[in-house]
Amino acid sequence: MRISATSTCLSWIPPLAVEGTFKLPFALGIAHYDRPPPDHDPSVDALLAADAIRFANQLDAWIEVDNGRIVDAGTAGEGRVGRTRLRIGPFGIAFTAVPLPTLSPPPDVQGDHARFAQTAGGHTGVAVPHRIPRPPYWRITAPIAWSTVAVSIRADGSTESGIPSASVFPRHYLYDARGRLVNKTGLMQYRPWIHGLEDTKTPWSGHVDTAVVAGVPSPPERRVTDAILISQPDRQHHLPAGVLLQDRPIPESEVHVLLDGILVIELDTEAVSEVGPGAIFDPSLRSEESKAHVRVRARTDCRLAVVRRAELDDDALHAVAAVQVDRLRRFLQDPPEHGAPE
Repeated sequence: MRISATSTCLSWIPPLAVEGTFKLPFALGIAHYDRPPPDHDPSVDALLAADAIRFANQLDAWIEVDNGRIVDAGTAGEGRVGRTRLRIGPFGIAFTAVPLPTLSPPPDVQGDHARFAQTAGGHTGVAVPHRIPRPPYWRITAPIAWSTVAVSIRADGSTESGIPSASVFPRHYLYDARGRLVNKTGLMQYRPWIHGLEDTKTPWSGHVDTAVVAGVPSPPERRVTDAILISQPDRQHHLPAGVLLQDRPIPESEVHVLLDGILVIELDTEAVSEVGPGAIFDPSLRSEESKAHVRVRARTDCRLAVVRRAELDDDALHAVAAVQVDRLRRFLQDPPEHGAPE
């Protein structure tokens, strides 16, 4: 019996992903940010054709099972590259990314389960100058964006997907075998990436760092966050690693949304969960239980947008608060063991 599974990683540039002078081409409309990809069943062909994503890594894996044991396994996936479109006034030009060879190591078969991995990506369409320590002291090349997708398939038909590693820019979204958005990379570093400082830290050079991965916010949070990203608010707060969010207070007329980084939720000083980009913090709807028991601390350096509450849908914010209150009450009734993040 053959059991198949497909997992897809989409790489895209969220609004507000670029800071400082680097965001000038985006602010002038020369370059563009991407709209958030869908929550489920993405069409890679349609998204690439619409210039809505930059890269896609689609891993198709299968196993053959006989009497509960795996007798054969293989993959048939591939990476897909998009185009970078630049516009100056009425004129536009598209630069096609340059793919690197797809890396697909042999499946790791262990009795009743098999693990597959595939790395795909390449140089972006537009080259930029990089300073180097030897003559001619400058090099023009395009930075590398990539992701590694992993899929485990068991003989009983269950599957699990993950992003063990990825480039530090842009954002990477992972969809499981059922087409659901299940993970995202939680930390972007545009400056070293655009300067090529990370080009030697790729699977093609034999160097791989573990990706900082976050779970996906609840559907109400995603709806509110997507609307905020598209509106591109001006104000931001930076929260260094180890600092409490309460140390960057905002009035109840404003809302915090996490743009980048990982925050730890502490219940009575014990870490019980982590949240990544898209998490929303609304001080006006914070419950008394939350005020008494919960603190929020930065695990990594974080960026948060500050948005006027009056600009957001009040019903949607109440839906977000209801999800957060329910989650807190479940933690209070049955705290996770050893403080392990969910």
